[in-house]
Amino acid sequence: MPKIAVVGHLTIDEIEVECGSYTSMGGVACYASLAARVLGADVKIFTRIGGDFPRNYLEVLEDAGVDLSGVVVGEDERSTKFKLTYMGDRRCLRLLSRAGGIELEKLAGELQSLDAVYLGPVAWEVDIESISKLLGRVRRLALDPQGLMRTIDEAGFIKLKRLDLEIPGLWILRLSGEEAEVLTGSTDPIEIIDRLKRVGAEITILTLGRLGGIIAHGADVIKVPCYETSIFDPTGAGDVFGGAFIASYLDCWDLRWAAAMASAMASIVVEGSSFKPLTSPGVRDEAKRRAEKIYRLIEPL
Repeated sequence: MPKIAVVGHLTIDEIEVECGSYTSMGGVACYASLAARVLGADVKIFTRIGGDFPRNYLEVLEDAGVDLSGVVVGEDERSTKFKLTYMGDRRCLRLLSRAGGIELEKLAGELQSLDAVYLGPVAWEVDIESISKLLGRVRRLALDPQGLMRTIDEAGFIKLKRLDLEIPGLWILRLSGEEAEVLTGSTDPIEIIDRLKRVGAEITILTLGRLGGIIAHGADVIKVPCYETSIFDPTGAGDVFGGAFIASYLDCWDLRWAAAMASAMASIVVEGSSFKPLTSPGVRDEAKRRAEKIYRLIEPL
């Protein structure tokens, strides 16, 4: 059983989709950890939340078997909170409040014995300098840079900014298509993958929503299809892909099978509200069933 840490803010998300609105737990730390647990990984979260964070959200993670001993509660702080509004394939993201930072240097001792560390900042809770210092002190470091690329206007609305992201020695870099376009200045997926090689990651994962994803490992570049399904709420799909890929890859060391499992898990989470499909009975068996179909459709690029 691989041992994985997920580092980043657990969030409170106010989500508006075509079918209605609701409030839920969110963040890479939520979605990636639940996905990795479904696939059998031993998962620990390192996060910082405020005194307003609902206890029942933490109970969801506890019931899933996620280790919460790395959760720091700032009783006088407010948790990181977003409002997410979906309009077709577009998303409007607004930051309503933000928890304090996470000091990676203080966590290094706990992280170094784990098989992998997945950094998933959503609101500047870690910085590139501290990430670079962590390299060499942990076995494998994966990064989703979304929270490093965000800027905020006076009303709290989030936009993406281009970032000088060069982190030699990174194990995995996972980005969405939108983030990758901003980071590289290109809209062509193959050109994006080529330009992202300068970041220095061993494996690059580009998730493209309904178009599936592209994964590069050295000279091996594959196109991973998306399992066709009805989308109720796309929140967290990329985070699930990342968490599921890491858990599966550490278990089997098969790039294509890990990619298929990641795509399958992502297709499951979008079928219901927020993270809830990941807590349904039989999720792992259903993910394997879908992954077998996806695996046969993976193509080299």
